[in-house]
Amino acid sequence: MPLLDLRGITKVYPLGKTSVHALRGVDLTIERGEIVAVMGPSGSGKSTLMHILGALDTPTGGVALLDGQPLHELSEHQLATLRGRKVGFVFQTFNLIPTLSAQRNVELPMIFLGVPKRKRAARARELLIKVGLADRVHHRPNELSGGERQRVAIARALANDPEIILADEPTGNLDSETGATILALLKSLSTADGKTVVLVTHDPDAARIADRIVRMRDGRVIEEMSHGS
Repeated sequence: MPLLDLRGITKVYPLGKTSVHALRGVDLTIERGEIVAVMGPSGSGKSTLMHILGALDTPTGGVALLDGQPLHELSEHQLATLRGRKVGFVFQTFNLIPTLSAQRNVELPMIFLGVPKRKRAARARELLIKVGLADRVHHRPNELSGGERQRVAIARALANDPEIILADEPTGNLDSETGATILALLKSLSTADGKTVVLVTHDPDAARIADRIVRMRDGRVIEEMSHGS
């Protein structure tokens, strides 16, 4: 059974008297431990696809399954719990809370799941060490470089030990050298830790870490290509 399975997914957004068809009958399966890069021009449906994979949005039509569970059968509360336990998100703009230290930012997902204070503090420190920020634990985002902020964001995504990491343009705000460091870290999450990584990107260098590249255009998957083929 694939970890993520989309069958005939459509997504339509009403816009005044018209409608925007963001996804048009997408079929896609993603296996455990796989790294998949989703590529395509702006407006091709990449981010909408990621939101549906991460249970942040629901499709207009079709069936989305996570670990065999049809997402449309879950309540909003159940979806929120599923996201908290199964999915970690990494964004281009980092989405860190500016008034909180790196450690406190990493602790946030664990607070929502009721992890005790001492345990979540220890877990946050452990993850910041893992991503190479042992000496930045108590720094706030404005005291960190872009690459360091993205590493905090990755540590936060790992807080609840999710099976899936969804990364939306994770190198978009970084220089090439720093971006390469972040990509190596994401790659290691799959090869060393067995995480499933879905990477939405415009960057061919980012796509090179993937086992498979999925190309989209006008809300459809137009090509799937295994790495090296």
